[in-house]
Amino acid sequence: MMSWLRTLANRDDQEGAPGRYGFLLGSLVVLLVALPIGQMLSGSTPSFPILLALVLMASVLVNSHQRWIFVVATLAGLGAIAGIIGAEFHDAVWIRIVTDLLSLGLLGSTTLVLLSTLVHANEVSQDTIVGGICVYLLVGLFFAVTFMLMTELYPGAFIADGETIVRSATDSNTSATKLLYFSFVTLTTLGYGDITPGGDMGRMLSVAEALIGQLYLTIFVARLVALYVGHARKS
Repeated sequence: MMSWLRTLANRDDQEGAPGRYGFLLGSLVVLLVALPIGQMLSGSTPSFPILLALVLMASVLVNSHQRWIFVVATLAGLGAIAGIIGAEFHDAVWIRIVTDLLSLGLLGSTTLVLLSTLVHANEVSQDTIVGGICVYLLVGLFFAVTFMLMTELYPGAFIADGETIVRSATDSNTSATKLLYFSFVTLTTLGYGDITPGGDMGRMLSVAEALIGQLYLTIFVARLVALYVGHARKS
C-alpha cells in the first residue's frame, strides 16, 4: 500500500499534478464563500449542488495525471453530477444516496492522492502549501456530504434549533448549508452547539472528524517544518 502511494506521489510530481491544486482550492473556496455572500447580496442562496459539482470537476482534473485513476475519477464525477441534476427534477431518496456515495468516493480518493503527494514531497513549495490546504478543506467537505447521506439513512441524525434536519429536492440549499457549517465547526473544534448529532453514529463521526482535523494540522505543520529545516541544511 505504501509503495503504491509513493508511486502515485512520484508520478504526481513528474506529471506536474500539483499545479492543478490551485483550481481545486479555488472551487473549495467558492463553495464556502458563495453561499453566505450570495445570500447577503442577492437575498438568495446559490445552489449548493452546482457548487459541489464544480468541486467534483476540479477533483477529476487533479486526478488526470494517471490514466486509470482518471478514468475511475471521471466515471464517479460524471455519475455524481448526473445524480445532482436528476435530484433537481426528481425528489427520489435513492438518487440522492447514490449521488452522495459517488461524491464521497471521488472526494475521498482525491484527498488520499493529495495527502500521498504531500507526505512524499521533498521540499516546501507553493504547491505543497496549496495542496495541504486542499486536503484540510476536502476533509471538511467529505464529512459534510457524509452527514447529508446520514440524514437520508438515519432520520433525526442531526438536530438544529430543536428540529430535525430534513433533506429534500425543494430544500437542498438549507440542509446542505447547515451540515456544511456543522462539519467545519466540528473539524476546527469550535463546537458552538447550535447543531448537534441526534444519534450514536452521528456523534462518533463528529468525534472522528474533530480528531482528524487536529491531528492533520499538527502533522502537516510538523511536516512543513521538517522539510524547510532539511532544505535549509542542504543549502
